[in-house]
Amino acid sequence: MGKKLQILTVGRDREELTQLGIALSKAPGLQVDSRHVTNGHVDPLYAVSTLPDVLLLCLSANWREELQALAERPPAARPPVVVIAPSGDPQIMRLSMQAGARDFYTRPVDVKDLLSTLQQMEEYSAMNQADKTGLTVVINAKGGSGASLIAANLAHAMSIDAGLRVALVDMDIQFGSLGMYLDLVPERGLLEALEVAEELDKVALQAYMMKHRSGVEVLGATHNQIALPGEINVNHLNGLLDTLLGAYDHVVIDLPRQIDLLTTTVLERASHVVLCMQQSLTHIQDAGRLRNILRDELGVADQRMILAVNRYDAKSAVTLGDIGNNLAGPVQVVIPNDFKRVSENVNLGIPLYEQARSAPISKAINKLMQEVCGHQPLPKQGLLTRVLGSLQSA
Repeated sequence: MGKKLQILTVGRDREELTQLGIALSKAPGLQVDSRHVTNGHVDPLYAVSTLPDVLLLCLSANWREELQALAERPPAARPPVVVIAPSGDPQIMRLSMQAGARDFYTRPVDVKDLLSTLQQMEEYSAMNQADKTGLTVVINAKGGSGASLIAANLAHAMSIDAGLRVALVDMDIQFGSLGMYLDLVPERGLLEALEVAEELDKVALQAYMMKHRSGVEVLGATHNQIALPGEINVNHLNGLLDTLLGAYDHVVIDLPRQIDLLTTTVLERASHVVLCMQQSLTHIQDAGRLRNILRDELGVADQRMILAVNRYDAKSAVTLGDIGNNLAGPVQVVIPNDFKRVSENVNLGIPLYEQARSAPISKAINKLMQEVCGHQPLPKQGLLTRVLGSLQSA
């Protein structure tokens, strides 16, 4: 069973909240919590530490102040909103739109219609978590091709340029060093999180994440524990991935170059797989073999794979055309060789974007980000079409 849609109903009428809770709790895909507002605060989300998936706001006589307080929050600090109002006053509708409302109901509420709206939002949430651009895997086609460097800087670019809340995960459970690229040393990391994966939620997960100044949060590999792939519970891994996908806009995973139960579990769930290689015949051979395994054995479609040539040298005997012809597909991203900046990233933990955003290597990382994020369906703000029609009529 997938993750339930977290609904928070907020209002000043206890009886209304109780009746809504009873009615909505009958839907199997919803988890409903209520917040009875009795103090002088008008912000419906005041002191709410973990945002729900949907805010069901039951407006009171103070509807103007409640909606204005919600609208003043930045978009990232408020969830999708469904408004229940005392009337269809056009002014209430306009303020609801400014507060990011997806739908609008007047009292008395038709519970069947409300459940239909929430079901659509549940399906949309599940689609975004399970598909699209939520999970990107970066993997070396041949050892030492630079997957860790690319994964760290891709996550950094997503946070800085795309404004996404990004989790960066080091899946090398034996020799992971991904945190170094952002000058971070984990005290607790992936193995510790996997041990308690069944109990983790968005809040508890933060105890295992390291936050970079850019906003990227890293689930790293600690060196005080060691494990073999066969010792990891796959159900725990899937549960941890569910929690990560529910807590972040995008998850970037640096995956070790091996085929086992753990890596295949991650690869099968990935929306994009970035294959990192260099210009040599051995890289072409290994990239072709890995691509065939992903496509034929794991069912990863060609359009979900992105071929990235790292440390590109225009003078190399192996050209981009040679790579494309042998792999039966174009090279989507070319990352130039920039020894100085890469050394500073590896040795000092300074991301490429912080060193020189306009450098060719930084622009190449930006192009990769666009390849990954270009098809992400962004949530649309505002009310549904029928409410817009009501406003026009008014």
